[in-house]
Amino acid sequence: MSPESARPRVPAHRDDGEEILGRSELAALMRPALPALVDWIVQEVWRVVPVYARPGDGSYGRVTRHGVECAVALFVDLVEDPRAPRDRLYATCHRLGAGEAREGRMLDDLQAAYRAGTRAGWRWIMRLGRRHRLSSAAMARLAEMLFGYADELARMSAQGYREARAEIDGTRAGLRRRLLRLLVGPGTLPEPVLAELAAAAGWPVPGSVVAIAAETAAGTSWGPEVLTDLEPPQPYLLLPAPAAAGALTRLGTRVAVGPATDVASAADSLRWARTALRLVADGALPDVPVTWSAEYLTTLWLLSDAPLADQLADRELAPLAQFPDRTRRRLGETLLSWLQNGGNSEKIAVELSVHPQTVRYRVRQLKQAFGERLEDADARFAMQAALRASGLRSRRA
Repeated sequence: MSPESARPRVPAHRDDGEEILGRSELAALMRPALPALVDWIVQEVWRVVPVYARPGDGSYGRVTRHGVECAVALFVDLVEDPRAPRDRLYATCHRLGAGEAREGRMLDDLQAAYRAGTRAGWRWIMRLGRRHRLSSAAMARLAEMLFGYADELARMSAQGYREARAEIDGTRAGLRRRLLRLLVGPGTLPEPVLAELAAAAGWPVPGSVVAIAAETAAGTSWGPEVLTDLEPPQPYLLLPAPAAAGALTRLGTRVAVGPATDVASAADSLRWARTALRLVADGALPDVPVTWSAEYLTTLWLLSDAPLADQLADRELAPLAQFPDRTRRRLGETLLSWLQNGGNSEKIAVELSVHPQTVRYRVRQLKQAFGERLEDADARFAMQAALRASGLRSRRA
């Protein structure tokens, strides 16, 4: 049966044959065909927006049909009485919009469904008008009501979508911050726990990550693959590896990038990034917008624990303490060059810009001071590490 098949008796006609109907009579003319109209609109919506058809999902189909039934019934009620209560339908539209947000979709599908339903409804009204020879004034009034009504429903769904999206974003933002703090905190998250928390937070777990330590809060937007905690005093981010240099330079603040690690070692990447950022502030590393920690691993290692570096220098370089400050500095430079160049006096002289005879004189002083320790491989390694750390710290100072 077509939607317009039921046709009650019409009370009056104009001279040109067009029917003259009041609001109640027009509504009475429309109501008998509503069940068929609902079927027609539902099928049209499913045709235009296949995602709403969902074969096998009876509950979803019932929601679609319920929404159409409420919309069609209220429209006819409004034709009869413009003051008819809208609360029930508005609540339904609000829920439809909220449902789209919770399904993780944009509003495009729902808006397309509204457009499809409105077009189907208007085609039905035009057929009804032709069948019953409704006046042009009645048709214009129905058109104005229908399209205004469709706009109202779309606005209510958009409001429901926005409110649900804000609630989801607020909840998800909290989950993402909690996940990030667990990843960079002490201990290791078991894989099942990580998978569950990541799914709830909407974070696709990458194969490897890099931590970014920022000097101040980074003022830019990030996609779902980036976890952020931009609260002072130590804002930071966790990105899939490798990090894109272009995005980091647009942050508007000095940052340090930790070496790439697996997700379970994210705390190490952040610790190294923060160490690098501190060394940039101290002058031990170049002052650039983006510092790549992986390029300075030896420096990070040597300067990661200043008191320990002092202990190492005090023990390994103790023989130099007997010399005056100026002599001690020159002998330290010579010892480091001697260790690095395998004792080659010519190379040492070029590196230090001194005469080879001066080098040989200093080396004799060093051999007298250190004795057999200069022949011990472990001692030479420890002395070189201590001298390099002392040199880096002196440059920083």
